[in-house]
Amino acid sequence: MASYRARLERDLDRWVNEGLITTQARAAILTDLPPERRIEMGTALATLGGLLAGIAIIAFVAANWGVIPRIARFGLILTTFLALAGTSAWAAKVERPLLSKGLLMVAALVFAGAIGLTGQIFDLAGDPQMALRGAGLAALILGLAGNSTPALLTGLVFVGLGDFAGAGPAQGYLPVRGLAIAAPLGLILAALLSSRALAHAASIGLIIGFMALKSDPSGLAVLASCALFAVGAAVARWRREGDSPTASTVYGWLVWGALIAFGLSGFDDHGFTGLPHRAVWLMISGGVLTLGLNDRQPLVTAAGVVSLMAAMAAILFDLGVGLMTAAGVFGACALVALVAGLVISRRQAGARP
Repeated sequence: MASYRARLERDLDRWVNEGLITTQARAAILTDLPPERRIEMGTALATLGGLLAGIAIIAFVAANWGVIPRIARFGLILTTFLALAGTSAWAAKVERPLLSKGLLMVAALVFAGAIGLTGQIFDLAGDPQMALRGAGLAALILGLAGNSTPALLTGLVFVGLGDFAGAGPAQGYLPVRGLAIAAPLGLILAALLSSRALAHAASIGLIIGFMALKSDPSGLAVLASCALFAVGAAVARWRREGDSPTASTVYGWLVWGALIAFGLSGFDDHGFTGLPHRAVWLMISGGVLTLGLNDRQPLVTAAGVVSLMAAMAAILFDLGVGLMTAAGVFGACALVALVAGLVISRRQAGARP
């Protein structure tokens, strides 16, 4: 894919040819652009060499793990972690941000592995859930300290794994889900770092974290989560209009969260269920689909389409319709939508001068 500068140069050339701007304005615009960040070949080769060396060391240690004394094993793990963290700090000092952030992610993975290996070395019993959450917290701290999106993503993944490790919670118990705490922090950091990757991960983590707050959530509780997601989506949409680089991503995923929560709220025995719920679900889905098309947000549009199909499937299921009949209904709806879209497109093309 062409870079922003390359696309802009093509547009500027076209505008100059059309007489919209002068060649002097074109040169001034290109001069004002910040220089493109490119990965130097030497840095790329050095990074690849370091990773291969690390893999070789890990393979060597794994092959001789049983004959290495316990204290030496522990020292090796600690030294590896400190070396990675120290090298990352050096890379940041010499302005090698990609290398620095990548090393911090590897350091976070080494720390996670060190928790389990330390327990194995010294025969220590431990809680897998707490170990994963501890590894996630350490990765988040490393990522925050080193401004490393890969390390922050690693932290969110480990916190999420910790939420679902081990036995489930007792009936009626409201556990503290790590994602419900870490994901909002991830959203704040995504906005501060202008990281869309972190915004994607934190938004998905927020949905998973809130949906898993109770082992058997009631329809009313899930409906309340739907309202929270909807409010969050509205705020993100407003921030998107303020040119926030991550707001569009958060906006799209929170719409997904709201629709998922509303759909789930209709399957509780004593909640808002049946045909009234399905009718409201259809109307909301259609509204979201229209909103996504109006805002030109593919993630929102996709949420509306999927939710609309899910609501129709729920209605067919309530009516006791078989899978073949349901497939026929969806096929007919798809055919009608395709024909209608083709007709509208041809009419719009014919109306153009």
